[in-house]
Amino acid sequence: MSETWLYDEHPAMFRAHPLLFILLLVSVVGILAIGIWWLRCKGERLMLSEREVMMERGLLSRQRTEIALSSIRSVRITQTLGQRIFGVGHIELFSAGDYAEIAIKNMPRPDRIRAIAAARDVDLLPQR
Repeated sequence: MSETWLYDEHPAMFRAHPLLFILLLVSVVGILAIGIWWLRCKGERLMLSEREVMMERGLLSRQRTEIALSSIRSVRITQTLGQRIFGVGHIELFSAGDYAEIAIKNMPRPDRIRAIAAARDVDLLPQR
């Protein structure tokens, strides 16, 4: 399984919620909260290759969802003003039906995900 991933990221912490991060960092209890928050972010991962999209969740137990890139019908990106400034957003990938097969929050560079999903032909894929 030596596949080249075009996008491989964990959700962003600081860029998604900068004020919350700074407030938690100042307090003693906040240090523990940041540690838990960091573990939750490292427990999620979204990967896109030339052929498939894979989302993994969990540190000790894993939940993995895979979708063929060619079967993705639409991509929904939701961003607040702060998320647009810091370049993060919520991603939903739909292949069929009304419910997203893959939904993940606070992903960096959401427009890159949209560009990869829109390029059905490998020659159209954006460069890293």
